[in-house]
Amino acid sequence: MLPFSGCGPINHAERKALLVAGLFSFLFIVLLATARPHPRPTVESMYRFSVDPPIAPHRFDDLGLASVDSLDRFRVIPEHFDKIDFKNHSYGPYRSPDGTKIDLTLDQGEFNLPNHSGWFALKDVYYTDMTGDGKEEAIVWLYHVKCGDAGCDGGTNVFLVYAERGGKLKPIWQYETGSYADGCGLESFTAGGTQLVVELFGRCPEYSYRPRPSKFVIRDLTFIIFEFDGQHFAQKSIEYFYSAPTDVKNYEPGIRIY
Repeated sequence: MLPFSGCGPINHAERKALLVAGLFSFLFIVLLATARPHPRPTVESMYRFSVDPPIAPHRFDDLGLASVDSLDRFRVIPEHFDKIDFKNHSYGPYRSPDGTKIDLTLDQGEFNLPNHSGWFALKDVYYTDMTGDGKEEAIVWLYHVKCGDAGCDGGTNVFLVYAERGGKLKPIWQYETGSYADGCGLESFTAGGTQLVVELFGRCPEYSYRPRPSKFVIRDLTFIIFEFDGQHFAQKSIEYFYSAPTDVKNYEPGIRIY
């Protein structure tokens, strides 16, 4: 059955209206099919975010990376120090914090105290400008162990800073920490600009006179800043920080130079 077959006969006016409606419908469908969507404005964000590429897992067996030492560049001997062998060197009269005087002369980096009472050993030498004159100074790091009837003290750390003036060494700083067994052992040493920072285990220097849990077990930290005053390094500040008891036996201090 055809559409509208159930309706009566369509007159001329109705037929014309149907044809016009059909024509407009056809044109509207063609227009929808061929029309392009109106372009939308693109807004670019003023903020740019970047995502770092994933980091490859670290391989501890990669000897090339493991051998890199950030302090190596500070071990390069400047020309004005090339005739000074700190490994075989007379440091002159040396006074320990307890008042003991010795003539400290290293031979192949070592000096043995009499009666097996201890020794000195050269740990390292670094070269960097610490006075702001554009010329490197030498930071000599010694390790000093004292022994007695009760055993050895775990060692103290000694730092000596030398400037070179007219072919001669000029000492501008000497500092010895406490020991790891008795308190005020070295936690870290930092040198940069015209400042030296020494961080010690315990509340120093009075820690050695305070009761402690046991030998080599130390609580709290001391943070000391030294600054070059034109001639020497003078203490600028000292701060104390709370820390839980720490076993510092065989501790290796951190060294940072920048």
